[in-house]
Amino acid sequence: MKSFNDLIINAAKEGSSDLHITPNQPLVYRRNGFIITEKTMRMTHHEIDELLREILNPHQLQMLKNRWSVDFAYTVQNVRIRVNVFNTARGLSMAIRLLPARIPSIAMLNLHPSLQKIAEQETGLILLCGPTGCGKSTTTAAIVEEINRLRPSHIVTLEDPIEFRFTSKQAFVEQRELGAHVHSYRQGLLDVLREDPDIIVVGEIRDPEEIRLTLSAAESGHLVIASLHAGKVEAAVYRICNSFPPAAQNEIR
Repeated sequence: MKSFNDLIINAAKEGSSDLHITPNQPLVYRRNGFIITEKTMRMTHHEIDELLREILNPHQLQMLKNRWSVDFAYTVQNVRIRVNVFNTARGLSMAIRLLPARIPSIAMLNLHPSLQKIAEQETGLILLCGPTGCGKSTTTAAIVEEINRLRPSHIVTLEDPIEFRFTSKQAFVEQRELGAHVHSYRQGLLDVLREDPDIIVVGEIRDPEEIRLTLSAAESGHLVIASLHAGKVEAAVYRICNSFPPAAQNEIR
């Protein structure tokens, strides 16, 4: 465990964004977008298994056993990480994303100023789209923190896992994590409408039922912020519409 903690602290000091651990293979870092191999350090199957037994709670261990993969967030000293554990031909491997030490602002991320206008919206649906690793979660956090800083409102998040921990400022922020606080996005989206929210943040919408409930929440007068895997605006609308039976697609569109 100490060796793992040291790896994370050193990776953060060196400015790495990701760390990949595979049994009996050199450690792999990503820095400034480039892959860097550390050939002097390796972890064995036994070391990875022991590490996961210490880090994962019983629910996560059972999920790993049943699904052969699990996502979770973890804090090493002041470094917050998001971890995906998955099976490979070499055994259990770990893909670790190092998260920023504090929630970045829209300006810090050098995002277009129009996103500050989006954060001022009172109702509707905001979708952040793109492939894995493009910054959807970080951009979402920046928008939520902008709302948190600017206006009194009740923000409820549904996340898998919780990556950034918000401290309530002008807003009152409550965060729920799949597996720890709620069984599914579906259940969370049904619950949240009874929790007096002004803003609902959904980590990622995937299946038709989640999309339907997300659209319903937006239509009922809330501001809903969600992420979706899509390359461009048209693809996002196309994917949402195609999640419904043909007879319902015109209405959904």
